[in-house]
This record gives sequence, structure tokens and C-alpha cells, in this order.
Amino acid sequence: MRSIKLVVVLLVLCLSLASLAGCSVSKDKYESLLNEKVALEEKVGILATARDAIKNEYDNLLKEKMDISTKLEIVTNEKAALKSEYDKILDEKIAVKAAYDMLLAESKR
Repeated sequence: MRSIKLVVVLLVLCLSLASLAGCSVSKDKYESLLNEKVALEEKVGILATARDAIKNEYDNLLKEKMDISTKLEIVTNEKAALKSEYDKILDEKIAVKAAYDMLLAESKR
């Protein structure tokens, strides 16, 4: 009876040691996977920060483009108004010159 108890205790002890030995392998694997997960999470954080920085830069460039586009439209409208004014003055000058030439021709007769 005593030997059976001793065998059972030894058997339990052996199984416990075997399970502990097996745990260290899975523990190392777990720690390795955990470290890999942490490294990947850090990379994701870095990539998310870079993505946000790029998005902000894109938004700033888009705003700048819109400002430049607005300024270009204003300048284009101003140029058209000045050209219209120039054409009007040129037409008046041509009319005055024609009237002057007619008066000059009449005065020579």
C-alpha cells in the first residue's frame, strides 16, 4: 500500500515536472509572440502618426491650392476688366482721331 502511494506520488511528481517543462516551451513561444505583437503595434502607431501627418499636409496643400485658385480667378477677372477698359479707351481714341482728321481735312479745304 505504501509502495502504491509512493508510485502515485512519483507519478504525479513526474507529470507535474513534465507539464512545467512543457510550459517553458510554450511560455517562450508566448513571450516571443507577445514581443512580436508589441513590435507590430508600435509599427502601426508609427504608421498611423505618419498617415495623419501626410493627411494634414495634404489638407494644407489643398487649402493653399484653393487660395491660389481664388487669387488667380480674381486676377483673371481684374485683367478682363482692365482689358475692357483699355478697349473702350482705345475705341474713344480712334473716334477722336477720326474726328480730328475730319476737322483737319475740312480746315485745309
